[in-house]
Amino acid sequence: MANLDRIRVGLIGYGIGKVHVLALRNVNMYYEDLPPVELVAVATASEASGRQAIERFGFQRHTTNYHDLLASDDINTLVVAAPNYLHHEMLLAALQTDKAIYADKPLANTLAEARAIVAAARQHGHDAQMAFSLRYNPALRTARQLIQDGRLGAIYAFRARYFRSSYSDPEKPLRWKASMAQSGGGVLNDLVPHIADLVHWLIGVPSRLTAQVRTFIKERPVAKGKPEKVSIETDDHVIIQAELPGGAIGTIESGRLITGSVNDITLEIFGSEGSIRWNQMDTNYLYFAERAAHAASPPLNGPAGWLQIPTVQDYPDALLPGADVPLGATRFYIASLADFLRNTCQGRPYDPGLLQGLQAQAITEAALQAAHDHTWVDVAQA
Repeated sequence: MANLDRIRVGLIGYGIGKVHVLALRNVNMYYEDLPPVELVAVATASEASGRQAIERFGFQRHTTNYHDLLASDDINTLVVAAPNYLHHEMLLAALQTDKAIYADKPLANTLAEARAIVAAARQHGHDAQMAFSLRYNPALRTARQLIQDGRLGAIYAFRARYFRSSYSDPEKPLRWKASMAQSGGGVLNDLVPHIADLVHWLIGVPSRLTAQVRTFIKERPVAKGKPEKVSIETDDHVIIQAELPGGAIGTIESGRLITGSVNDITLEIFGSEGSIRWNQMDTNYLYFAERAAHAASPPLNGPAGWLQIPTVQDYPDALLPGADVPLGATRFYIASLADFLRNTCQGRPYDPGLLQGLQAQAITEAALQAAHDHTWVDVAQA
């Protein structure tokens, strides 16, 4: 796939896929070193959504059979953004082609499925990049650099949280997200993979964990405006208590019924020499407290306070916008896709790749088992 003169994209899935299309349509404006991106075809669940994708985003054609995209010679890049329960079969099929693959999270519905995908990738010598877009937030990249430089010292504790109010209305249908067979979990397999991957990327993989899950709204309408109800099998809230190999402890928590939380991702890491904290709703800043620097700066010596670091759009390899322009979350998707396209064109390994997707799956599945068994569970290491 190296030295492509044009990125010819086939999109599978038109739900969250719209976000990836927005990034694909704009990536050449931000990164001048990338080949032109062309939206060739989209596979959707219905003819109506396919026609909408053509009219709204400029795809050349649509289909309701994703195998058409796999077999198309004029497509060299696939974006897999279908519902969770389809990831396994779609990725197994896509890995048998020579197309570059960008896969939305979660990798699969279960750890067994995720392992099968990774095994198939090894068999075919064909990896894919995972859409863990939070890795491309400048504040979090600054946080990672501070940790790697030893500015936090030994890690003592951490807290990772993802709260939304997206399903706080009990009359809002969940559709396939109500089913364990189709979703693999509620927030546990929807929101938790984002922050589980952040913990992995920044400070390491938990060695063991325990968890509690709750489903607070037991029934929802089968469809919008319909009086019939369907039982909800998936979780509304999860709290994970985790331990890292070095002894650090922390929590990973997520909920979708949190009134007041729009898209509230919070990360805090506390170490022997310093601490960091960040929130997506205040995404232009990283907050950093350093014990030694504070103590050495009279008259500030005493309890260390927080330094506000403006990280805004600190993307050194981007053509625009300027580093002083405030940041929005869509920018993470653009940077993530740009990294995938650059890795593809230059023949570099994907990171995050399928192994990182497998590791996030191992964390969520361990949490599901721990909640069911009411005990601590060892986390499988990818």
